[in-house]
Amino acid sequence: MTNISPATEGIAGTARIPQSKPHMQRALLLSLLANAPSTIVSPAWSSEARSLFESVQEFGLNISDHDTNMLSVSGVGKSLSAKSAKISAVGSAFNFRTMAAVACLSPGETVLEGNASMLSRPVREFLSFIPELGGTVDDISDPAHLRVRVRGGRRLGGTTTVDTRHSSQVLTSVLLVAPLADETVRIRCTHPGPVGEGYVDLTVAMMREQGALVERDGPAFLVRPSAYGSRVHHLGSDFTALSYLAGTVATAADGQLTIADYHPSLLSSESEFLEVLGRLGIRTTYDPVQRSLHIDRTAPAARHVEIDGRNIPTVVPTLAAVAPFIDARVTLRNAAHVNNHKCRRVEVMVQELRQMGCVIDPTYDRDGRIDGFTTQGRQSPVGGTTVDSHGDHRIFLSLATASLGCRRPTTIDGVEHLHASFPDYLDALAGIGATVTGAPARGDLITA
Repeated sequence: MTNISPATEGIAGTARIPQSKPHMQRALLLSLLANAPSTIVSPAWSSEARSLFESVQEFGLNISDHDTNMLSVSGVGKSLSAKSAKISAVGSAFNFRTMAAVACLSPGETVLEGNASMLSRPVREFLSFIPELGGTVDDISDPAHLRVRVRGGRRLGGTTTVDTRHSSQVLTSVLLVAPLADETVRIRCTHPGPVGEGYVDLTVAMMREQGALVERDGPAFLVRPSAYGSRVHHLGSDFTALSYLAGTVATAADGQLTIADYHPSLLSSESEFLEVLGRLGIRTTYDPVQRSLHIDRTAPAARHVEIDGRNIPTVVPTLAAVAPFIDARVTLRNAAHVNNHKCRRVEVMVQELRQMGCVIDPTYDRDGRIDGFTTQGRQSPVGGTTVDSHGDHRIFLSLATASLGCRRPTTIDGVEHLHASFPDYLDALAGIGATVTGAPARGDLITA
């Protein structure tokens, strides 16, 4: 259990955040699929990235050099073959989906395994792209594991339809492997704008930088056979990690801070999030010379700030944590897909923030699903309670940010899951003036 005290004296100082996990994951996959050397500068080692790193090595990625500042590897292009019959994705839907797509390129049989929590998430029912492109997939799950068996086809290609209502990850998975198919791949999306579209744009941009031939026509993509070339990947900073620290400027009694070594990316979700922060009265000012991002508090842009969560799914929990501390009414909608992540994130955040004493209500879409939340202006929740992260690192991080604005200390369960994205967050909080007790040493965090 971790106890976080109210930041009644405010917060101030300088902090650092990890490099971007989405960039790191795509860089690892593209490095495997390139039949050439690649380098990842300042690799971002979350537990999910390490799990993916182990998986791509099973398919043939060779390590040339590896230290804290650089990872040099050689990929195998189309010469993929799993050394092990089983690839573990643990609890990462992104890893499971992308490895399923990679397995389509392997001539052998690959068994992909995820943990029990993934059985209730929209994962296995959206693997129809495998047989549509010429591979085979069998569901061999048991009550404790999501498990499928995939075999690549002799000639891959053709047309597949991808459901983009719940996640952009399936589309990203198909796009990444499509250049190595034997024939042109046509991808039809069920909706014109996939949720988390910024992550699809990131995938396409990184593919093109390495030589992939990708065309887009509205909700459809055309990928011609091509080869990935050598690439040096410079990772941007992780804007989702930034969200938790930026949120403290709103939740603490007073505050301003500087993020050192901040490297903006071209991810549209990042720029959209920074624009949302500005409308909430959390001002960000970037210094490109010093590579620093200054964050302070100003007035919200309106009495009622409305937010569309469709393209910023990873920061929806943070925005829920911050909303009760904004000097305006805040409403966020179009985030029903966020309930398909590691837990039902929107529902859980509303539930746990209410436990802390916040007044926050769910909003609903036309189908009756919880798709967001609404608050009525700045509050002073009592805290003094224990809240549950539901085994989700993003819930823990968001609740920790909200705890700074309570009148009494808050206890949060689940610190051991911070390995998945921001292991040093509690240290960062302490460094800017927060009082945190019961936090484990870094070595005590789960790393598998």
